[in-house]
This record gives sequence, structure tokens and C-alpha cells, in this order.
Amino acid sequence: MGMKRFRSFLGMVILTCLVGIGILAWHTVTPPAEKIPPSQEPASAADLKLDRLRYTETREGVKEWELEAASAQYFKEEGTIVFDKVKATFFGKNQETYILEGEKGRLNTQTKAIEAFDGVKLKSSNGYQMTTRSLRYEADKRELCTADPIEMSGPDGTITGIGLIVYLEQQRMKILNQVTTILIPAGQQKPRG
Repeated sequence: MGMKRFRSFLGMVILTCLVGIGILAWHTVTPPAEKIPPSQEPASAADLKLDRLRYTETREGVKEWELEAASAQYFKEEGTIVFDKVKATFFGKNQETYILEGEKGRLNTQTKAIEAFDGVKLKSSNGYQMTTRSLRYEADKRELCTADPIEMSGPDGTITGIGLIVYLEQQRMKILNQVTTILIPAGQQKPRG
């Protein structure tokens, strides 16, 4: 009788160890959950729906940005406008422009923050084009930013990395992490147009 109890106890210890190892292995092997952007549509029903929207934001008589969308839904309670097929043009100093396109978008009517999701592209007037999953415009800072992986190509080569900030007022950008640059030799560069 004593040996049977010992074998049962030993079996339980082995089973518990195997379950613990399995859970540890699952947590180690399973990649972390991908950061999902916040829900693109508020829970309540839209107060207003529009097809073909065009909106311009100015500050002290100077055009800051212009937004176009195939359709829009306004949610008054949340202070949000949700877009399909959004295109926003941001104006920097010295006539430099950045054109943001995405399949989905959202505008906070209070802060004027704009977010674009799904198939996001950003083109600059100096010949660079970037792709990423999401991009956000912070109106108070006049910055475009993302924490997602980015790929940027231009006349001088290709740059990849994770995270980006575009400082519209200073006309410069910063890639935050894991930056890789592939330069095109001088004789093979495309002429800037």
C-alpha cells in the first residue's frame, strides 16, 4: 500500500512538472500579441454620414492640413469622425508637403489628431515614400508619428526601421529603432523631380 501511494505521488509530481514545462514553453515560443490599433469605429451609431468629404484646417490664416475621404461618419458623443479611404496633405514650411493615405482613418474633433490605418503610405514632396501599418498626426506638436515598422524609399536608397517621427516645422524626420539603410550608388540614383 505504501508503494502504491508513493507511485501515485511521484506520478502527480511528474505530471505537474510536465504541465509547468508545457506552459513555460508555450509562453516562450508564442510571439507576443501584436499591438492592435484601437477600434476604428465607436460603439454608438453615427450621428451623421457623408460621402466624399473634404476639410481644410488653418491656423492664423495659414493652411496646416487638408483632408479628403471617400466617406465619413461623425460620432458627436465621442467627438470622432471615422473615414474610409482617407488622404491628408500636411503643409510644412517652405511649401514642403507630406501626403498621408490609408484605407481607414479617424479624426478627433477636439484635439485635431488624425490617425490612418491599413495600407498607410506617406509621400513627401522631396521624393521620399514610406509605408507602415498606422500613422498619427499630433496637431499640437505638428508631428506625424508611428511605433510600427516602417519602410522608406527615395532617390538615395531605402531605409527600414521601427517607429518614426516627422517634425513638420523643422522639416526633418527621425526613425527610432532598428534602422537599416541601403544606399544607391551615385551613378544609379534617380534624378530628383
